[in-house]
Amino acid sequence: MEKKDLELIEKHRKTNYDLDRLYEAHLKLDNEVSELESKSFLTPEEKKHIAVLKKTKLDGRDKIELILQTLR
Repeated sequence: MEKKDLELIEKHRKTNYDLDRLYEAHLKLDNEVSELESKSFLTPEEKKHIAVLKKTKLDGRDKIELILQTLR
């Protein structure tokens, strides 16, 4: 995410429950993907799981972007 988006998120997440919830989920998914991708070998199931996590993360990012557009 861009710095200006992160600043806007930090400014409004205490008063915007949906934004806070989506951003927390985004961070959790990001950590989970990073953890899995740091493994030296991935099983086919893990590769599939990473793809699902990334799709879920992208969906959440799109929702965050919609909220940010209303806050700008």
